[in-house]
Amino acid sequence: MTPHPAGEPLGLLDPSLDVPVDDAFGQVPGPDGRRSRRWRGLLVWSATSAPVALLLTAGIAFGPRGINLLSSATLPLLDPIVPVALAALGVLVGLCVGERRTDDRRVFGAACLVAAATMLVVSAGFAVVMLAAMSPIGRSVWTLIVASGICAATSLTLPAGNPLEPRTAATRVMELGVLLPMVAGGLVLAWLRADSSGGAAVLVGHACGVILAVAAAAWLLLTRASSETEERVFAVSALLLVGGVAGALSVSALFGGLVAGAFWRYAARHPRETISRDVLFVQHPLLVLVLLVAGARADLSSASLALGAGYVVLRVVGQLGGGTVASRVAGGNAPPDLGLHLLPPGVFGVALALNAVSIVGADASMLLAAVVAGTIGSDLVALLLPPRSVRE
Repeated sequence: MTPHPAGEPLGLLDPSLDVPVDDAFGQVPGPDGRRSRRWRGLLVWSATSAPVALLLTAGIAFGPRGINLLSSATLPLLDPIVPVALAALGVLVGLCVGERRTDDRRVFGAACLVAAATMLVVSAGFAVVMLAAMSPIGRSVWTLIVASGICAATSLTLPAGNPLEPRTAATRVMELGVLLPMVAGGLVLAWLRADSSGGAAVLVGHACGVILAVAAAAWLLLTRASSETEERVFAVSALLLVGGVAGALSVSALFGGLVAGAFWRYAARHPRETISRDVLFVQHPLLVLVLLVAGARADLSSASLALGAGYVVLRVVGQLGGGTVASRVAGGNAPPDLGLHLLPPGVFGVALALNAVSIVGADASMLLAAVVAGTIGSDLVALLLPPRSVRE
């Protein structure tokens, strides 16, 4: 067997098109070949993609309602690791903040527009359902309704490892579009935890202060590291501390990771590259952990499956409607079918829902179950409604 050349990507995705390629399996001509390649997208691994629906389904199968490999006694043992995994995802996004591109403002505006439209559509739809099902609705239920919209507004699986590598406008909309949901999710979870807007502001301020202190300490240590081994130890320790601080203060680990990653993004070049290298090294194992735990924790029932189906429909409406307007805001580089590019749900919606469960507890279990079911359904819908570049 010929080994894979060092330093080259696995080639599972063509980065210029953001779609899977199948050279190793041979090309099947015609519509059947294109359809086959799209469905094999459920199994694709690369630097920026993962089989999200497959891993969530595996988590459900391995969980207490499946073969019980991830049993009710085992899942609490993973609780200390989950905030670290979520913080790592936040750091990856934070490291991509502030790229210098000529059309960044327009693309960022388009990304925020799509995210806001999807939040509004999904939250409004869930509010109508809840008002019809129960009255009155408590504050915690309203908060979870808003959280469902926040979870639906993301389409990113993993950001590119190198912020300067060429990417399509649709990919940059995905990467920038996760910022608004992460910040909004952090504020909503803090408000739910603190039970008041003032308390939430104080909690977020304290958490940001401690996380920035940890990030600054890691930056100072990395500037004085004498070997690559020391750099790895300091980088991983910093990641553990960021996740640990978020878990101890009961704030969003994704938001905490975003704050730390943004700090390192603007720090000296060498520490930034060290952090990026070491987080990228562990990103896929941590991603698998998040999806398996989310699937295992999902308490699927007829009610959660119905909410998941509604989540899929509302999310598709929000992404297509927002994408249509956002493609004009982003300028000529954005494809006219931008909404179709944003239909794959990615991992951050599930991560936000899992973060809510880790902070709020059982009150957010219905949210997690609906988001898990909706993410699996959204992945399937994305395969049935591919962008024009994939169909051709």
